[in-house]
Amino acid sequence: MKITQVTTHLLTARWENDPSFPRSNHSTAIFRIETDAGLDGLGEATWGYFAPDAVPAMVDYFRPVLIGRDPRQIAAVTRALADDSVWWARTGAGQSVISGLEIALWDLAGKALGVPVYQLLGGAVRDRIPVYASGGPSLWPIDDLVRKVDYYRKLGHRAAKMSTGFFRFDNTETRQHQGRIEPVPFPHARKIELLVEAFTRLRQEFGPEFDLAIDGHQGGVPNPIPVSEAVATAEALAPFRLRFYEEPLAYTNLDGYRELRARSRIPIAGGESLCGLDQFHHLIAGGGVHVIQPDLGFVGGLAETVRVVHHAEAYNLSTALHTGASLGPSLAASWHLAAATRSVDWLELVVAAAPNQRDFLLDDLGVRDGTVGLPSAPGLGVRLTPELLARYRFVPASGERT
Repeated sequence: MKITQVTTHLLTARWENDPSFPRSNHSTAIFRIETDAGLDGLGEATWGYFAPDAVPAMVDYFRPVLIGRDPRQIAAVTRALADDSVWWARTGAGQSVISGLEIALWDLAGKALGVPVYQLLGGAVRDRIPVYASGGPSLWPIDDLVRKVDYYRKLGHRAAKMSTGFFRFDNTETRQHQGRIEPVPFPHARKIELLVEAFTRLRQEFGPEFDLAIDGHQGGVPNPIPVSEAVATAEALAPFRLRFYEEPLAYTNLDGYRELRARSRIPIAGGESLCGLDQFHHLIAGGGVHVIQPDLGFVGGLAETVRVVHHAEAYNLSTALHTGASLGPSLAASWHLAAATRSVDWLELVVAAAPNQRDFLLDDLGVRDGTVGLPSAPGLGVRLTPELLARYRFVPASGERT
């Protein structure tokens, strides 16, 4: 079997399933690798969520490396992509494109053998996979936040993640916007008090059976908070028994992560924008986190994520897979990895994008009692039909910016 063609499909989806989240456009880049055996594989690069217009040129660069190779030799093909771009693709955008191409090879391999990809990873280790609702901002006033979490609960979720900041959601639909969120600034001391009030209300409303987590979003902001503020936040929220505190600090502040982890009674999580085992190694072996959060469409692909997860296991760390930028193949690959890996505690599901994602999945990703079942279709169980290409026609410059 030989690769005969590699095609980039840029798509734009309108996320509309979350009444507490703006109804807005989000892009992605999906790759199709075709073969002379009539089989193909689909992959997805997280970089397409941020800068989709830049992705096709990078795929054009990699195409000569792929054409004529046996797609079943996943490790050899991926190494060839890395070797050919070693000057510029060891991290960031280039590594994300390699991730998407590698994911497509796994999809193709599973189809060739007629089995779900998780079987290629050693088989399923569970029947149900824990998931959490990822909904972005914590809403102000607090009554709106309670309604937001209650919506997730009614969808079948038993865990949800909010942000450390408060935002006011304007649901008004005008010609300029279809709902928007605006930050509500509070002085540091007052914000800490309000976080305590918010989580007190959430515990009163949903009890100890509903898991809660919080996201600092500091991995991708221009002016991240100091470690002292993150420590204060973690200490104030510790009584509410949160499952993790995500991205509390900038990834350049490894010393801060070490200090925070040593002082926090909440598990510290991070890693969604890190690439490869070499970058994760410093966070893992350096004692910076309790939970790693690799993004399969960015970190280097499925096999690289397995390496990262196994490295974390050696330090008794667990994994919460990040899927916040995926429309289909990357989410599916994460689903398969979670099925085959005991140390994956959580699979992230973005509520706003759920109907769009279901369009690309062959298997039912329905949430029941806070869990999802196992995929069953060969490969990753994803599709990209002419109808979907028309429905999700690309809107230029629809990538998300900081």
